[in-house]
Amino acid sequence: MQKRITLLLLASLLLLLTACGNTNNAVDKPSSTDKKNNTSNNESAAKDPHGKYDEPITLKIAKNYGTKDLKLPNGDTLENNEYYRYLEKKLNVKISFAWQTETADAYQQKIGVAIASQDLPDAFIVNEQQLKQLVKADLVADLTDVYKNYVGELIKGYYDSYGDRVLSRATFDGKLYAFPNTEIGGQHSFTWIRQDWLDKVGMQMPTTVDELEAVAKAFIEKDPDGNGKADTIGFTGLPQLSAWNSSNTLDPIFGAYKAFKGLFINDASGEVAYSSTLPEMKTALAKLQELYKKDILDKEFAVRKDPNELIAGNKVGIMFGPWWMPYSPLPDSVKNDMKAEWKPLTGPLDSEGKFNISDQDPTTSFLVVNKKYEHPEAVLKVLNTQTEGIRFLDPGSADIYKGLGIDWGIWPFALQLSNESAAYDVYVELKKAIDDKDPSKLNDEVKGFYNDYMKNKENPKKDLVAWSSAVARVDGTAEIGSDKLNIVRNVFFGKTATMQRKWAILTKLENETFLKIILGDEPIEKFDDFVKEWNKLGGDEVLKEIKAEIEK
Repeated sequence: MQKRITLLLLASLLLLLTACGNTNNAVDKPSSTDKKNNTSNNESAAKDPHGKYDEPITLKIAKNYGTKDLKLPNGDTLENNEYYRYLEKKLNVKISFAWQTETADAYQQKIGVAIASQDLPDAFIVNEQQLKQLVKADLVADLTDVYKNYVGELIKGYYDSYGDRVLSRATFDGKLYAFPNTEIGGQHSFTWIRQDWLDKVGMQMPTTVDELEAVAKAFIEKDPDGNGKADTIGFTGLPQLSAWNSSNTLDPIFGAYKAFKGLFINDASGEVAYSSTLPEMKTALAKLQELYKKDILDKEFAVRKDPNELIAGNKVGIMFGPWWMPYSPLPDSVKNDMKAEWKPLTGPLDSEGKFNISDQDPTTSFLVVNKKYEHPEAVLKVLNTQTEGIRFLDPGSADIYKGLGIDWGIWPFALQLSNESAAYDVYVELKKAIDDKDPSKLNDEVKGFYNDYMKNKENPKKDLVAWSSAVARVDGTAEIGSDKLNIVRNVFFGKTATMQRKWAILTKLENETFLKIILGDEPIEKFDDFVKEWNKLGGDEVLKEIKAEIEK
């Protein structure tokens, strides 16, 4: 399990790096005379995204980073390292910690106390609800002009790739109050299928749910693994049925019926609706109930602790998951059966030949600046420099800790920034180099993918790390750009007042009802009762609040 997690973390880190693509805030406050002189002396840094201050300034941040396994050379520490010294040299900004935590839970506790006491660092990262709380309390700086005057072209390009879907989430009454992170697109689930099993049973890649069902039936009945035992199943799933950026979700089945779980979307009339209550969901649930009854859907999926064990044990030849499945869990399948040939498929398709997916939340965390901090632009300058450093676009920091496996998280702000299409952009770049047999224009990270591809091509599956990289980065990410994709936009992320009080109850009702319907414990007609109950328990009020938010 630890190995899987390590591989997955490595995949996420590599994706980030190749995406071409924190509590006492008390600053050492100068006297009024010193303040005036400091402002004058720092005029040369004005309106330059990387401008160096004439006089040194301090930026106290809140930092969350687990240091247990952190090994830096030359006695460096999380708070005193080569990156921070580079920032001080380049910008004349000294980074220090107001406080630091080892876990996300501890960080949230500290942030909660800091907000309640109004004892804030100079800059720190919060979630959306905390951002709203801080803006309402007038505790964080208006960053509108800071962004206009100091944003670097790299970060601006990243935000622009999302249209207004990211910056608008940090904008209140026309003013920008935070620098949001960006969540990379293309993390939806599609179908992964064993080509060697298809060949064994004499079938082609399926395109529809009915064809997928036929293939699954053949995988169950025709002994594709050749062990003489009736021990294979169709496909498995998760008890919560749907999840973003996760393996074994049933979202591809839902999508084939234009159904989506847990979204706020525009219905056929253009009105905001909750997707789980729409007629398309009833149709999809009826089909899943049928597949379960026919033993196509794993009979134990609702109680199975680790569905990936079926994949590792080569008991299934069909699974659903994102492009990165070859990093985990598919290597375990290949390790235990070197004949396993997993291939990605954008499907099953709907009646119009489209593969329907939803977009994920494009932003989940927000970098804010204490309203009392005298140099809010310094935060953006640090972010500009750090982001260019992470992308190896700044020659001055490119060789820092090179080859030591030090992750980007030790830079001041754990704020992922990239183009929405970062994963697919890497594929396009990599594929061109492969076709041209010329990796000379690739950066070090993408060149590593190229080398893995060539290594696996010469000796297939000899090195499973190279296999994972090759299949994920070439076969998997190719599907992100499929012309069959139809992306349905979620029109609202976050929580309204009623959602904060009642969403847990509404979600429990939904999950329990849907699971009972699929398992056959309730008839499909129970869906209509669910819709009425959902609206009655607060769903109607939630929709009213969301409509009001959208109309603001």
